[in-house]
Amino acid sequence: MEARYFYFTIHSASNLKDVRILGEMKVYAKVTIAGQSQCTEVDLVNKTNPVWNTTLCFFVLEVDIIQGDVHVVIELFCRRSLSHDKYVGDLNLILKPFGKGEYSFYVRRNDSNLTKSFGTAKFSHELGDKVIVVQDSSSSSSSSSSKDYGLIVEIVKIGVDIVKEVFKN
Repeated sequence: MEARYFYFTIHSASNLKDVRILGEMKVYAKVTIAGQSQCTEVDLVNKTNPVWNTTLCFFVLEVDIIQGDVHVVIELFCRRSLSHDKYVGDLNLILKPFGKGEYSFYVRRNDSNLTKSFGTAKFSHELGDKVIVVQDSSSSSSSSSSKDYGLIVEIVKIGVDIVKEVFKN
């Protein structure tokens, strides 16, 4: 089975709704692509205009890329210390994987009128190299093969993180 690296850079958000009654906004983004989720660091400084400039690496099946649409969900949360993190808003997008450039979309809240904007988020994406994902031939059911794929993706992600750390120093 073939997959590709899909590099997704979440740059910033602006004019977000302040969801805090007390304290200051400390916002992070959770990005979900192809069933895999990763988070940015929390921006402790810029309140309702957070800046991350964080590139996240995902694996997307080549079949999904050939079909031409990659489903991306960006959820924004405000970090809180004494309670669960507070939902700020989200973007639910279908991206063309071969597109390039920086994009800006309106942030929405799933508990409000869909025509109202709660700020904007900027991001970019880039399609990376192909990788071969070896599938265990003993797996006969589709549910176990998707579990195998998920496990292999996790192992490869760990390997990528190790390589990044080695070359960082």
